[in-house]
Amino acid sequence: MKENEKIIFRLIEQNPYISQQEIADIIGLSRPAVANIISSLVKKKYLLGKAYIVNERNGIVCIGAANVDKKIKTTEKLISYTSNPVTSMASVGGVARNVAENLGRLGNEVSLLSVSGNDAEWARIREMSSPFMNTNSVVTIEGQSTGTYTALLDADGEMYLGLADMSIYDYLTPELLMKQTAILQHASCIIMDLNCPKESIEFICSFSAKNNIKLVLITVSEPKMERLPQNLQAVDCLIVNKGETQAFFNEQYNTKQDLEKAGEKWLSLGVKRVVLTQGSNDLLVMSPNPKWYPIKALNAENIIDVTGAGDSFTAAYIDAWLLDEDDDTCALAGRTNSYHTIQSIQTVRPQLTKNRLLKEMKEY
Repeated sequence: MKENEKIIFRLIEQNPYISQQEIADIIGLSRPAVANIISSLVKKKYLLGKAYIVNERNGIVCIGAANVDKKIKTTEKLISYTSNPVTSMASVGGVARNVAENLGRLGNEVSLLSVSGNDAEWARIREMSSPFMNTNSVVTIEGQSTGTYTALLDADGEMYLGLADMSIYDYLTPELLMKQTAILQHASCIIMDLNCPKESIEFICSFSAKNNIKLVLITVSEPKMERLPQNLQAVDCLIVNKGETQAFFNEQYNTKQDLEKAGEKWLSLGVKRVVLTQGSNDLLVMSPNPKWYPIKALNAENIIDVTGAGDSFTAAYIDAWLLDEDDDTCALAGRTNSYHTIQSIQTVRPQLTKNRLLKEMKEY
């Protein structure tokens, strides 16, 4: 056994009913890191029973993409059909994973449910993610590659083109999810992105409704809006942008009144709350009454990378929402986290903590 495994084993041996959070507090690790070590002890047969497991129903399960993100930024104005000088970097990403890390950094107990290849990319994702979430429910698909997402950014840091190799998520099937019902049943909230197959999204909608679990759906792109079910009665919160809304309803929206009508259409499909973003323009929240929130302007020279803007907004909004904060506080939390994330080179800013976010919200 490794040193941390020995310490945790002794603590469980002394008190089989000790909670994972108590262990984390004693040895100075995060709760997800402790969960990963306990899982390792079970796999190695050092732990045979499950007396140590506390029935925790306050965890969040994030289902969807866990990728390696590759960012390529032009140093000058982008010119088509010729060579352009660029800088590049790679980091861990994926909508569900990014949201999970943000939530973990904000102090939530989070589990990631995804699929990966048996490759170096997944090893890197797991290493970087494990301090903030439990990754034991990620299923390895032999013969497949871990997902990758390549973003081409212009000189101002705005995304010019995104390239997604996401075929592995076709394996995130209802059959696979059925084998994970133990973790899903103990969730206080399930968050799912639309990188998952449509039938899997429908399965989670049905599962959440049957088990009275809060459900958040996160859209990821206009082409994948076809994966969204027409019946959204199980969805407590839908986070979607203007372009995706236009694609889903096959309409164009030019005014705030147009967007409010679009919000009413979402609500008519059963969604209890819709959060409609439009980049640097005002944010609309309807639950059911419309509320508009301005986005704080940021000088172009301070914008480093917008890739993580949506995921950081989503996570902070959900964090406040799950604490039963009012609409204004939820919107403020999301906008504040996004505002500071786009000033960071990382998709999830490493400085994020709950106390830091609360302080930043007062200054937003």
